Amino acid sequence: MKVGDLVRIMDGGSGLVHDGEIPPDAIGIVVEEPSTACFQKGGAMPSMWVQWPGRGDWDSMEIEDLEIVSASR
Repeated sequence: MKVGDLVRIMDGGSGLVHDGEIPPDAIGIVVEEPSTACFQKGGAMPSMWVQWPGRGDWDSMEIEDLEIVSASR
């Protein structure tokens, strides 16, 4: 996964979908690699910053929760 890839959240992937902040069928774009990994219980998780439609700021998303829809290669 790299900057420019179009992604979607996999089923069951993120609380942002469950909370209604991001529609389950939304397509986002990876806009930046974080300088540090997301820290969760059990240690660091690889992540990317993603811009979702209708949201004013970027969201740090765990890579394991994302599926590449279209790679920017």
